[in-house]
Amino acid sequence: MLATTLLARAAFKKGLYVAQLQSYGAEVRGGAVVAYVVLSKQPIENPYPENYDLVIALHEAGVARRRNEILSSKAIIADEDLVKPIPKDNVIQVKIVKSGTPNMVALGIITAFIPAITEELRKEISKLWNAEENLRSFDTGVRIGFELLGKHTKLKDVAESLTKLVSS
Repeated sequence: MLATTLLARAAFKKGLYVAQLQSYGAEVRGGAVVAYVVLSKQPIENPYPENYDLVIALHEAGVARRRNEILSSKAIIADEDLVKPIPKDNVIQVKIVKSGTPNMVALGIITAFIPAITEELRKEISKLWNAEENLRSFDTGVRIGFELLGKHTKLKDVAESLTKLVSS
């Protein structure tokens, strides 16, 4: 939730239209949470996409709640320890949770796909009470994201379309 809020703020400050939504399970803590951000150069008429350009999956329960939308997405980066392997060629399993604060690592990975918002995100993260730890995790995620982009050509198309969205 926090990561999508920070992403939405940074994208808005870069001049994009933004819709940020969250969906909680019935549980108060520890249940499935799905949070996403829709970015556009045009006003957003429908903030409920049928699929996503990029999904960062941190927990199996969240994947189960939005399985159809997630499976039809362009690229899925899933935590290999917490998400069951998904038999699709657009899924990349990687250690996210054990790399630092999971939401900040995920946010860093996303930033590798949209480098134009990196500085805005760093400013937003620095406002948090545990900024140092969150920035370390964010930087770890950026490194992981660029490593993934270097290894997986299928991610490059997604990165190009997201970068183009923000930078032009």
